[in-house]
Amino acid sequence: MPNKVNSVKGVFGKSLFLLAIFVVAATTSGCGSGPGGAANGAVFEKVSDTDRILSIEDVEAVGWKRGKEYDVEGLTGAVAAYLGFWTPPGLESLNYEIRVYPTHQAAVEQGTRFAEEATGESAVLDAEDAQWPIGVRDRRVIVGGGSRGSQNPRYGDYVILGNLVILCEGRTSEHSIERCAPFVTLLRGIGA
Repeated sequence: MPNKVNSVKGVFGKSLFLLAIFVVAATTSGCGSGPGGAANGAVFEKVSDTDRILSIEDVEAVGWKRGKEYDVEGLTGAVAAYLGFWTPPGLESLNYEIRVYPTHQAAVEQGTRFAEEATGESAVLDAEDAQWPIGVRDRRVIVGGGSRGSQNPRYGDYVILGNLVILCEGRTSEHSIERCAPFVTLLRGIGA
């Protein structure tokens, strides 16, 4: 009987993921799309507010697994910061750094500069140069392996959803946003 229950859970999880992909695809694709994937006015918004304040428990409710909790001293305005992962059904596990702020306004006004510094091609990957050095080692990946490998940013971009700043794993900004979209869609579905 436990195998049947796990099978039902697996089917439900895959169905929920496919629904999230469909919603994202429907809102971000189309002919004549503008910058940011606009089609008939529908856009995946990198920065968007929600109807409520989200907690880390809300993030865990969509299947994100908490790995580390960071000390937020020096991360202006943040009340918590975590490193964890989410595994879309049928895909590889992806890292997401979640920074929690008391309000959407605080996330945008105080969190944006830290998120920009930690993501993209020009991400600061040296703790000595970072505004907030906590977790810098977790924000980089070694590409090429061995002593010849080079450090690259783990997070190509970020999303601000309500009071959360989410650093999204990916090689480029576009890749990161594409990988983040289903995750954000699931978060929106829990009442956000």
